[in-house]
Amino acid sequence: MKKQLIKIVSLSMSLMLFSLPLLACGKKESESVSYETWWTSESTEASSEDITTPTTTEPSETPTSETEAPTVIENPFTGLIEMDAENAGKRGIGITINNCKVANPQRGTSEASVIFEYETEGGQTRLLCMYPDISKVPLVGAVRSGRVGSADMCAGTGAIFVCWGADYTAVPSHVRNNNITWIDTNNYIYDSLHGHDADEVPEKCYCWRDREWMNQPGHRTGIEHCGVTRGDFILRATEKLGIDISGEMPRMFNFVETGTASMKDSKSCSEINVYLSSTNDDALFVYNEAEKVYYKSQYNGDPQVDCNVDKQISFTNVFALYCPINLRPGESGGERHKDIHMEEGGKGYYVSYGKLQEITWTKPTPNDPIKCFDKDGKEIEVNAGKSYICIVDSDFYEKTTYKD
Repeated sequence: MKKQLIKIVSLSMSLMLFSLPLLACGKKESESVSYETWWTSESTEASSEDITTPTTTEPSETPTSETEAPTVIENPFTGLIEMDAENAGKRGIGITINNCKVANPQRGTSEASVIFEYETEGGQTRLLCMYPDISKVPLVGAVRSGRVGSADMCAGTGAIFVCWGADYTAVPSHVRNNNITWIDTNNYIYDSLHGHDADEVPEKCYCWRDREWMNQPGHRTGIEHCGVTRGDFILRATEKLGIDISGEMPRMFNFVETGTASMKDSKSCSEINVYLSSTNDDALFVYNEAEKVYYKSQYNGDPQVDCNVDKQISFTNVFALYCPINLRPGESGGERHKDIHMEEGGKGYYVSYGKLQEITWTKPTPNDPIKCFDKDGKEIEVNAGKSYICIVDSDFYEKTTYKD
């Protein structure tokens, strides 16, 4: 009996060894895989309860085996599957852009995933354009000086704050005290008095005056409206300055698949006109039903255009968020700057897919993200897509108008 058992075992092992090549040859070449949420630090696998399908955008290339990684992943600023997978674990940037009338049209705004607009001195507004992948940032301008408020908007997203000059009475100490990563390109200008092309800029300079803009008499009233930079120059700056671009980039909002946000107790909204100040009283967003986006105009209805591509900018989502904004006296009675008190939060509107929802919002500290809530105190769902966020003085809440 014992000898018979040994023979059976020996025969079984022989059959297994013989069949191994056949099993290997029979393996499927194409197997389905699930995409991992790249920002998760605890684990490389997400449970089915944690994963939300945020977009209708298809990956550019489908993995063909378990060993192949996806070529594109979720953009944390939009919730769309559109960001190069090689950018996983890297921080994006926010760049301050001039928005006074003579500084339009701008450069690079159509490629921003998120744009903040906020009031500065004299009622002028500026933009903070957010890009998730520094390497893909186009030529951007006109780059202008930063404020405490714009530093806080950027810090809440985990991105690096980039500007050309600043309110030096407050910004340096504020970013230092709150561990906000800051690049002031004002320290690295190439030939500030003349226009140039990017290929003329030396290695140790990261910003310059745009040649085309400087050569347009009457189009610009001052060289301060002509400053530009680009993603590869910012990357060079981070290397030379020893700035670590790795880090967590949390999702900007509670994104859901495009067009599926619940928007509880919403009203129809074909356009919304956000009153930002007496100088810029018509930040106008008009809904395009066919494209499911809102097109931005300003200054008496002029389209807001990115002159890199000669295209009016548009967004899936529009936010108008209200909080106290006041004028802070400068040192020795000198220049005064606007302080934006986002830590107080307030009321607001969320507009998307032809609907308007009344919301409240919070941002307790500079490094906290913006959180938006419905009337029941539940965090709202946001349609995956690009967003335009107006940060507005609470005093102007009643001056914003919208049409159904």
